[in-house]
Amino acid sequence: MATSPLPKGIMKAISFKQPYAWLIANGYLLVDDRTWRTQYRGPVLIHASKGLYEVYYDYVKLHTEILLPGKDKLEYGGVVGIANLTICSLPRELPNTISPQQRLYFNGVHEKYFGFLFEQARPLALLPCRGKIGIFEIDIDELLAAPPAAQAELF
Repeated sequence: MATSPLPKGIMKAISFKQPYAWLIANGYLLVDDRTWRTQYRGPVLIHASKGLYEVYYDYVKLHTEILLPGKDKLEYGGVVGIANLTICSLPRELPNTISPQQRLYFNGVHEKYFGFLFEQARPLALLPCRGKIGIFEIDIDELLAAPPAAQAELF
């Protein structure tokens, strides 16, 4: 998949271990579950942490036809995509207004966890930056204006 141009300004972001970040950014994983809820809805940057969930990576490689990049080809430590966060809900509290297809996406979410539904996902060129826990903000313009990490250490 080709990458989209980077958005501008301050945006909300959420961090995932790989391969979750790649799967969400490329539209393969539509719902991820968390132990916490958010009221935020709208565009969200998909941040890949520096971690790899190896068991899940191996499962996807062995049991799906998804052309997942090699572990050494996945990008880590930065923004890798953008999506719209459209629903955050416990499976038993899903709104009546959602489509039957959207409802199906929540089938794998544990009853005590909140499912985050991501739609209209698309990958972005890696934008290195630190992640945080929860929903956090990234100033894209500030990151793009900063010198590369190696040069920044010289100043």
